[in-house]
Amino acid sequence: MSKYSKAFKLKLIKLCLSGKSSPDRLESIYGVDESLVRLWIRNFQASGIKSFDRRYTIYTGAFKVSVLMYMSHHGLSLQQTSTHFNIPTPSTVSTWQKLYNQGGPTALDPRPRGRPAMPEKLKPFKPTNKPVTEMTQAELMREVQYRRAETAYLKKLEAVLQAREATTKPKPK
Repeated sequence: MSKYSKAFKLKLIKLCLSGKSSPDRLESIYGVDESLVRLWIRNFQASGIKSFDRRYTIYTGAFKVSVLMYMSHHGLSLQQTSTHFNIPTPSTVSTWQKLYNQGGPTALDPRPRGRPAMPEKLKPFKPTNKPVTEMTQAELMREVQYRRAETAYLKKLEAVLQAREATTKPKPK
């Protein structure tokens, strides 16, 4: 959520544009940084009221590269570029610029966010009653792995049961 409401931003912009106040004076009255008020004014003048609409945009890698190329070709600052393309903050363009300088255009491609999806559960192996001569190499390997695991499990179970019996038997006097 934004720290300042849309109505509050518009109020300060109208005060500045009407000439009744300046960003410096608004800073002392409302405690809003003058550079922030100037940014709001620039965005409002470039895009109108829609510049304050809340938005969540995923920019494509090609769009990010075109923004950076436009900025370098026209010699614009970060603020001017973000205002021209209606990007909420200049720091977004700055981040793109750093990524581009470090890794080239591929570094600007959108990355998946959040946790990776859970892997699909492995289906338990069910041995078949196919004759060995009809089985493929992969099927034979799975069958051998299954049988070895089954044998190891049964041996472990037998050892646990023997240990339990040994501790529960009364010792002769």
